[in-house]
Amino acid sequence: MIPTILLTGFLGAGKTTLLNRLVEHYAGRRLVLLVNEFGAIGIDGRLLRQGDYELVELNRGSLFCICVRTDFIAEVERIAHQLRPDLLLIEATGLADTTEMEKMFALPTLRSAVELVACVCLVDCQTFLKLKDVLRAPVSQVQSADLILVNKCDLVSAEQVEQVVAAVRQLAPGAQVLRTQFAEFPLNVLDNIRRPQSPASGPPGEGRPDRVFSYTLQAEGEFDRGGWQRFVASLGPGLMRMKGFISLDGQRTYVDATMTNMSMMATGAADGRNELVVIGQGLHRAQVESSFLGELRHR
Repeated sequence: MIPTILLTGFLGAGKTTLLNRLVEHYAGRRLVLLVNEFGAIGIDGRLLRQGDYELVELNRGSLFCICVRTDFIAEVERIAHQLRPDLLLIEATGLADTTEMEKMFALPTLRSAVELVACVCLVDCQTFLKLKDVLRAPVSQVQSADLILVNKCDLVSAEQVEQVVAAVRQLAPGAQVLRTQFAEFPLNVLDNIRRPQSPASGPPGEGRPDRVFSYTLQAEGEFDRGGWQRFVASLGPGLMRMKGFISLDGQRTYVDATMTNMSMMATGAADGRNELVVIGQGLHRAQVESSFLGELRHR
């Protein structure tokens, strides 16, 4: 069977950063990365470190949602029987509700093909205390984990870190908990985790993710600084995650935003393309698209 490590964590918790570290750590082994994004276009796949691995992307929904479950099961079977890697790394979307996870990996078709050896969950210290009371995905991710990284400890007070750790331990008393910055920890810790086989049986249910909307925005044109700021302001407090590439003041720019932070990095000369995935609650597609298109300037 193919040993498999599952990465979970809410939107922006640092999963791609950790996945890049794992790619480097496991260099020399035949790796397959199965990346599941909530949006219709894949952004994370373009951010992964170059390496000797095969990348499989599943977009347009959570792999623990029935909407892509069939695709997920088929891909894992194909990976196990055709690609036969030494290790399978799965990055779940930030909105994955893992309540159904045990049932999925206990299906006969998966149980005979892969062995889930560890489930690692990243927790964002900045947002977890708020999110756990209003969404089920962050809670289920913690409850299903063998190892929990309480991440971004450098961005909050020591008191808040301890509050997050206490909340996590209450939800998952048997899991190992580490405090981290940039998802850094001794990766050989993973080698000592042996997840017990799931006693779950029966078909997965028809669970759906929290009522969160994802909009994919693609258009030609260029933002100036003022137009970009007006677009961001139009999204309001419902914004949970935004990532992608835009053309801004002559530069192709990578955008990475969470509920609390936004980073932007120039990656080269602007090419007029703009691709963004916007995820949040209470966002209306028509308004988001209108604001996005309305601020773009054409040469």
